[in-house]
Amino acid sequence: MTQRPVYEMALQLQDRARQLAEGEAGVKEAARVSSRINELSARLADLRKEVTVALALKNQGAATGPGLLAASDGLEAFARRAQNGWPGDQAFNTARRKVQAAAAAIREENLAAWSEWSGRQLASLPLARIPMLPPQEQVLARSRRTDLERTASAKTVTAGDITLFVTKCEALAESLRDAKEPPAELLALLERLDRRPAPTLFDITNQEIALLREFAMDGQVALTRKGA
Repeated sequence: MTQRPVYEMALQLQDRARQLAEGEAGVKEAARVSSRINELSARLADLRKEVTVALALKNQGAATGPGLLAASDGLEAFARRAQNGWPGDQAFNTARRKVQAAAAAIREENLAAWSEWSGRQLASLPLARIPMLPPQEQVLARSRRTDLERTASAKTVTAGDITLFVTKCEALAESLRDAKEPPAELLALLERLDRRPAPTLFDITNQEIALLREFAMDGQVALTRKGA
């Protein structure tokens, strides 16, 4: 009389045990997939950043490399696998490595394009006219020039850096647009003062000192005493 209920109870316990096992396996699988997705998403974010920079440089007329063509490497095969359920760890890892490699290649191309393009923009500015600006405008122009040179020599670049560089470059160009070209003797003197070792006061004539004062540049020359 009791065999049937006991048998049925055993079946129920068996079903429950299977449900619990499936639930535990599902939790483990969800944790695995979530971890792999987070890893791949981080690499995709890096790739997206570099693609954005490449497009920003291209919009400014910079010569970008062929790396953009490889931006989707590894993702097409991964997408095909995902159509039949969540891919295994090997598929996730392969996609992550290819995305990471594509981001690194585009980053290298971006830095090369940025260095060439930003250098060309700086070279197009009539920076020799800065001494011809009024003293306060000279200070601002030199500050902008320093900022531009620092940004141009940076080892990393973002789309925001490019936008800010263009804005400052245009502002500096506008401030120098109506300035006169400096006299050749002033340029020659400034070149001498920039040499190392710097010339001594004995090497500078009264006329050259007067020239510096005429263009309000005497405050930019520091004197140090040798052997002091």
